[in-house]
Amino acid sequence: MTDIQTSQPPAPVPGGKTCTAFQPGTSLYPPCERPRRSNKLCDAHNQQRAAGKELRPIRQRRRTMPEFCTGPGPEESSDPCGLPAIGHGLCNGHYQQDKRGGELVPLFTLRISQDEAYSLREAGLKRCPACKNTRPLAEFSRSSGQLSGRATYCVACHSDYTLMKRFKFTSMAAVRMFRESRDHRCDICKRQWQEGGNSFHIDHDGACCPPRGPSCGKCVRGYLCHLCNTQGLSWYELVGRSIDVVPMFEDYLLRYEQRRNASPPMA
Repeated sequence: MTDIQTSQPPAPVPGGKTCTAFQPGTSLYPPCERPRRSNKLCDAHNQQRAAGKELRPIRQRRRTMPEFCTGPGPEESSDPCGLPAIGHGLCNGHYQQDKRGGELVPLFTLRISQDEAYSLREAGLKRCPACKNTRPLAEFSRSSGQLSGRATYCVACHSDYTLMKRFKFTSMAAVRMFRESRDHRCDICKRQWQEGGNSFHIDHDGACCPPRGPSCGKCVRGYLCHLCNTQGLSWYELVGRSIDVVPMFEDYLLRYEQRRNASPPMA
């Protein structure tokens, strides 16, 4: 049998569990000591299984990289993050923070054991890391990109996550604070949002960023109801502001222009 060059075992994580690809006494290969993710396997062996291949030891990497994230851990602790690293010695969450050029900050402090995650799955439940509530799987959108087949966030939190990404808010809490600062009322007609009614929208300057595309975060103008955003304000901008002025539309646009010129725009 040809010898297979295997990677050096990673440093053990206190209280962590390792991959169960090769159990002692049942396989010719040494046990895999990489951190366990889903299906009780590490990421690399999960990829082998998904490709329909026989589980084999993971080959030695050409250059050594930290196995676990060195980013900041929970705020109450001075320990590093400790999640499996994907690049630059960082986990996926901290890698994305570093890629955006921002300061590395602790991720969600919610941590559940693999056994608890499997028991929730068997009961048809899933825990949302944003609101930290345990909800039925039906309250999570389907996602082929997740091993569980469901989105990371519940439906209620996923909309805030989408808005955070599209309009460059610093966090999902900032999206909620943006709405609450306006008492959930339209900035033009002052109508208040009602549950079960038409949706309200975050409005941004279409002359700065594409109307249906992501915003730079600097051109967010306000919070509008469906009618004002899609019909009233759109009509007013389309026909031109040089005609007879409509006060409530003109006041809304002037407030945005004065706010943007007077101080740095919101992130």
